[in-house]
Amino acid sequence: MDDDLPAPELVEVNTKLQRLNIEWADGHASVFPFDALRQACPCTECQGDEIERITKPSFFDIFWQKNRWKDVNVEKAGSLGLRITWDDGHSGGIYRWRRLRELQPPE
Repeated sequence: MDDDLPAPELVEVNTKLQRLNIEWADGHASVFPFDALRQACPCTECQGDEIERITKPSFFDIFWQKNRWKDVNVEKAGSLGLRITWDDGHSGGIYRWRRLRELQPPE
């Protein structure tokens, strides 16, 4: 991991609220709606690098999501970031820590 990047201290998958939560060592908390995170998939097939920011969801955003993700598996990909396997079977990209931080920087 990059020296200037705060370390992730907690990664939590919340399928009920359709979110991935990351708490960083500097106190910042990232809250990613599953749909937006899936669209930002970094693999070459998806080209999610075109997405620049993911806003934190409001409570009611869960009702406006296009998909309802039920089986989302998140595992660490060494020190690089996270590998996410989605209900649609896709797991081609590694969401790097720096990229996750850039998608939702501190306000």
